[in-house]
Amino acid sequence: MSTNAHDQEIDLGQIGRGIINFFNRMVNAFFDFLFFIKRKIIIIAILFIIGVVAAFAFDTKVYNHEVAVIPNFGSNEYLYKKIEQVDTKLREDDDVFFEALGIKNYKDIVEVKIEAYPAIYTFVNNKDSENNFELIKLMAEDGNIDKIMKDEITSKNYYHHKISIQTKGMYKKEEFIIPLLKYLNSNSYYEIQRKITQKNLADKLSLNDSLIVQIDKLIILLSSNNSSGTITISEKNSIPELIEKKDKLILENQYLLKNQAVVDTIIKEESSIINIRHYKPLLLNNKILFPVLLILCYFLFYSSSKIYKKQYLRISA
Repeated sequence: MSTNAHDQEIDLGQIGRGIINFFNRMVNAFFDFLFFIKRKIIIIAILFIIGVVAAFAFDTKVYNHEVAVIPNFGSNEYLYKKIEQVDTKLREDDDVFFEALGIKNYKDIVEVKIEAYPAIYTFVNNKDSENNFELIKLMAEDGNIDKIMKDEITSKNYYHHKISIQTKGMYKKEEFIIPLLKYLNSNSYYEIQRKITQKNLADKLSLNDSLIVQIDKLIILLSSNNSSGTITISEKNSIPELIEKKDKLILENQYLLKNQAVVDTIIKEESSIINIRHYKPLLLNNKILFPVLLILCYFLFYSSSKIYKKQYLRISA
């Protein structure tokens, strides 16, 4: 019994001394590092200054540009493929392609990409796509609606999309965005669709305007109790019905006019925000990263040289 207690006291004593030795080594290492910094402060300061100067010399100001667009006439897939093509041409340094587009200094463009705004409610309530709600219900049978919203196939069919462009230095809208939109809108198939749609909208608006005029005449005629033999509906019920029909036609015309303004191009530009300065996180900022890397390299070189000397002396002895 006493032997076990004695062994436990020895084990506890060893553990205690081990903990104390560990903390002593930590304290010694900390002060060794502190005194090393003090001895080498001039070298470290010089390396820090060199790093900052190098960061300013090699640092390029990166800017983001965003173009909100609406693909019309079912051109969503076409839009995505075209943006993918432009980004590929950037990586291939295709001079001929960008000269044909009228884009200069394309080598300062880092990347071009596109993504959908996650507006599933607009997608479901789209007046021109009555089956979208049933489609979402069918796709979301597993209950993971968030996954469905972010799914590439689903998101491509959203109403609003964002083209993101990243450049080295500032860019004017005329230098890239306008030529890009012109290129996206140069498609003979969708151009025919655009013309047909515009004509259909204009014809429908004209017909609605004609119906509104006829309804106004009927309301005036019925209100004046000057019934014509051609009018067979009851005066009591006809005027409210005609007013309701006129209101519907006016609301439809408002929608058609709004839609007509949207479908005047294949890829409709909603808005553009250019030259948004891109700031890297603090630790990835070159003005911090370069000096820190230089100083760390110096520490690594110094430690390696000390280890080498010790090993050399050991082998020599």
